[in-house]
Amino acid sequence: MLKYIIYSVLAAVIALSSCGAEKRQEQQETEIVPSDSVFIASYSFIDTAADTLCDPTDHLAAFYSKLRRLDPLRFPVSDTADTTVEEAIRRVNIIQFGDSHIQGGVIPDVIMRHLHARFGNAGRGMIVPHKLGGSNEPRDYAIRPVSGACGEWSCARIIQGKGASQPIGITGIAVQSSRAENKLLLCALPTKDTLDYSFNKVRIFHGKYAPIIEAPDSLSAGIGTPDIIYDFNTDIDLVSNVDSLELHTYADGKFAHGPIYGFSLENGRNGILYHAMGVNSACFLHWGKQEEVVRQSTALEPDLIILSMGSNEAAGSNFNDDVFYREVDRFVSPLRTANPEAAILLTAPVQAFKKGEPNANFGRISRTLRRYAEEQGVAFIDLYAATGGEGSAHNWADHNLMARDKIHYTAEGYRIQGLLIYNALYNGYIGHGSTAQ
Repeated sequence: MLKYIIYSVLAAVIALSSCGAEKRQEQQETEIVPSDSVFIASYSFIDTAADTLCDPTDHLAAFYSKLRRLDPLRFPVSDTADTTVEEAIRRVNIIQFGDSHIQGGVIPDVIMRHLHARFGNAGRGMIVPHKLGGSNEPRDYAIRPVSGACGEWSCARIIQGKGASQPIGITGIAVQSSRAENKLLLCALPTKDTLDYSFNKVRIFHGKYAPIIEAPDSLSAGIGTPDIIYDFNTDIDLVSNVDSLELHTYADGKFAHGPIYGFSLENGRNGILYHAMGVNSACFLHWGKQEEVVRQSTALEPDLIILSMGSNEAAGSNFNDDVFYREVDRFVSPLRTANPEAAILLTAPVQAFKKGEPNANFGRISRTLRRYAEEQGVAFIDLYAATGGEGSAHNWADHNLMARDKIHYTAEGYRIQGLLIYNALYNGYIGHGSTAQ
């Protein structure tokens, strides 16, 4: 736990000093001690036999096929390979939607780093302006207003429903300045255990009438204004890889007042591009009510969409299995319609406490998600079962893996969960079809 506190403090110090704009030395992934397998094995309540991917309809077949194209051990790049074909198949896009357990960043960070180390690093992916909106955000990036060069920022989140002060897009939150002229600093913060997340392209997601957003002329690879592909997206290509970038927003006619949703940091290389979007207190229904989230998801061209929610539904006073089933479908069905080539993966949350006792609703959440996956033909990972099932909240607490509120977890607790999701997904890949040896 101490090492994560130290890293967080260091990241905050770097962010305060121009987000660590000094040149980052290229890094290789550093092995965390103890190793992943030893770390998991040190907790006897973890049931690794239950940490499997349920996919009876072979829903992930196309996703696994694309992963194989990235696997250097199974599909080495040929010097004579057709460039057009290579470019079409050499990047795999993953989106993860979730709640506070995803917003904090540890779970997706663990999954992302392991995928990048195995299949290639195509960039940091989506970074979300949570702190600009007054909330917590992951430790490996910063989005900061330049002092004296910004208005006052307001924020809206999907959990506010119709009471939200502004339209909300792909990331589940929206931030908006009181004026059109602003300067924002984007930073990929170096940490001991991350890869090189420098970037040469930024994809900005924003409202239809948001101010024009540009990079400095000295860094912009384009001529004139940035490339606007969709009415909610601006792409900025850079002349070189950078760790930090100052963006300038300004009014141009009707494009003067609108929200910003997030920034995808990309490097143009082959590999995995992983976009994690979590919002504190979010449920399936909150995400499912946002048509813009679904519409904008298509721009990320996902090959896999991971949905990691259920904790907040379990904490409710009147949980109903059938209602929850419909709320899951309220988000999953439009996502599948909008992204027909993408596979869907549901993950059940691990058990937490309610009023001082293990919350039995988590078992019902797990069973309903499994039923939905089986009936609707999507994939499922049962973290609830893999971490001990009913009564397992006591184990998390007894091993000091839970936060004081007994609802959230320590960094080590989240690391366990991230590893279990990655292991189930990776083992499913290893055992699938032509990948299996």
